[in-house]
Amino acid sequence: MVKTAGMFVELGQGLHPAPPQSIRDHIAPAPLPDADRVVAYLEGGHPLIDMMDLENDALDPQRQVLNGSSILTDGEWLWRQDFAYYVRRHNVAVPDRMLAAIRERHYIVPDASVERLTELAAVAEELAFGPAGGVPAE
Repeated sequence: MVKTAGMFVELGQGLHPAPPQSIRDHIAPAPLPDADRVVAYLEGGHPLIDMMDLENDALDPQRQVLNGSSILTDGEWLWRQDFAYYVRRHNVAVPDRMLAAIRERHYIVPDASVERLTELAAVAEELAFGPAGGVPAE
């Protein structure tokens, strides 16, 4: 089973994990005590889909995020590249199970096999582009 984090309806990927969630419902009242280390972990994930895009910050439209819709993994979780930005800038909460795993790994993204990354890339493609890669059914 693949777990996802940081994929909110405001961020516009092709398919949203069920049930769809709003980023606004996941803002923590304060930053994580180890936010810098958690953000470094999120930024250090294995890239599955690398997008060249520039998107408005969903919580502060005066700011923009570069390559936000790229998808990363640690071999267990999938998240958008901009998830690290939102955790750092807006205190968006990291799911408890993911946060526990990050801390148990001492903030080091584990190695993942080519086979596992290939499997996760297929899931990431569906999340990024929707079923059939975003191609409408005839």
